[in-house]
Amino acid sequence: MNLSPFIADLLDRSEDLIPTNTDRAAARTLLLDELSLEYPDLNALQRGQIVLSVLAQLTANDRFGWEFCGDISADELAPDDAD
Repeated sequence: MNLSPFIADLLDRSEDLIPTNTDRAAARTLLLDELSLEYPDLNALQRGQIVLSVLAQLTANDRFGWEFCGDISADELAPDDAD
């Protein structure tokens, strides 16, 4: 089965499906839920492949860029506190 149309559909609707500042784990859950609702005939393997592809493309487009940056507003440690 060609999964490209499903991937394209989720990518087209990703801004509506995944709120801003959502991390990858939450986005994965949202995408899996959407696939289950919209395309119940897909099996678990197909849904997993679609979600992995969508997440990879969203990651490549820096959709989850802030996820691994830490707290940018936190004060830096003083040199003697860095131990």
